[in-house]
Amino acid sequence: MLVRLYPILTGLLPVRQPLCLQPALRNPHPSMSGSDPFARDTQHIGRLLRAEDKLRLPGFKLTEDSRGAVQGERPLLHTHHPKYATSIINRKHPSHTTFGAASSEFLDIHALSQATPSFSMPEDPIHQPNDKLLKATFSVPENARAFFENHLPKEIAAALDWTSLALEPCSFIDPQLTSSESDLLFHITLHQSDAFLYLLFEHQSSEDPRMALRLLSYILRIWERFAQSHPPPAKLPAILPIVLAQGKRPWKTSTRLEDLIDLPPGVAHILRPWQPTLVYHLLELVRIPYDAFAGTPEGILTLRALKAEPMEELLGDAVWDEALLFSISESALERILRYILNAEVNVTHLKERLGKIQTKPLQSKTMTLADQLREEGKQEGKLEGKQEGLSEGQLRAFRTAVLRALEIRHGACPEGIREALESIDDPARLEALLESAFRSESLEAFAQCL
Repeated sequence: MLVRLYPILTGLLPVRQPLCLQPALRNPHPSMSGSDPFARDTQHIGRLLRAEDKLRLPGFKLTEDSRGAVQGERPLLHTHHPKYATSIINRKHPSHTTFGAASSEFLDIHALSQATPSFSMPEDPIHQPNDKLLKATFSVPENARAFFENHLPKEIAAALDWTSLALEPCSFIDPQLTSSESDLLFHITLHQSDAFLYLLFEHQSSEDPRMALRLLSYILRIWERFAQSHPPPAKLPAILPIVLAQGKRPWKTSTRLEDLIDLPPGVAHILRPWQPTLVYHLLELVRIPYDAFAGTPEGILTLRALKAEPMEELLGDAVWDEALLFSISESALERILRYILNAEVNVTHLKERLGKIQTKPLQSKTMTLADQLREEGKQEGKLEGKQEGLSEGQLRAFRTAVLRALEIRHGACPEGIREALESIDDPARLEALLESAFRSESLEAFAQCL
């Protein structure tokens, strides 16, 4: 049976499609128990509805027609963003559910409900410690201005009106990349015309050979946003893209879009004018010496900390420059310390580093903040553990499943193993032990996993 994906086309109005769930159809998923087909299919409906909730698709309604069939109707999601565009999974199978009143295709409810989680919302980028530090620092206009003025090419920096610099509260990156990059967009005046500075912060472990192509898509989104509020004959503003790369290895990627396009040498000079052009300014932290970072004290320390983290140099002298640390606000100092502690530096080495601070007021303030943040981290860890973990009843069921697997596999389960399992509250570890229970060659081999 072939699975075919039908992309949902965008439109001005929601398109409503009927979804008919026949009560007599057989359950396509073998793991679901129960003798009543309708009860099993109702579980499918429930699973689909839960999947719909994850996508936040409102308006899904279920009704029962004169034949006893369960009729569902929902508005399909319309979006111009590929991450959030849903797909309908159809399967040629007459015993399954029908899609549309006169359609010859058939919708596999289980396939749809299983596929839906892949469209779950991405992690909020602000939850990444790198992004928290970068955005908190360079969302402040004076920090951003000093950074751009000192790290952009001089002829560009001289042409910009820095008194007009203003942060735009928006992001243009792809949702699936929020764990490895973030962005800041600034409006600025360039020779009495609108312009934008677009800062893309890359903290993935490896470079993207097609970064210029990705930037082109982001720039198009910025222009589209601008065009919505500036109809013709207004012209599109100039956009200056800057990529700030955090990795510990220098990039080898070209910063020119045209270098990604295959132009045969014999006709390159003819085709080149027909191709889009783009060049971005690449700032690689790994290539910039610590003492070459310029800007405000807070901006300099932020750049040094971001450079030091992948190099495992967060406890080095560059980050713990007392003149800079003494010059920043307490909230900025707290952000720097929080970033360092989040990197899980050696506690003993951190205490030694704090003990080397010569300025006594700074040393006292730093030690107090470090102690507070460590204690806060412990409490947050406990809270997250409770929130993300399972309830006691679920944990008991998990332990029982492990014990039952051992009994099936080996015929018995010693009391010592039972007691050891009772002390385990980590769902991930219990899951691993469940797999080991089925795979273990003997009880002794399983016991070694405890």
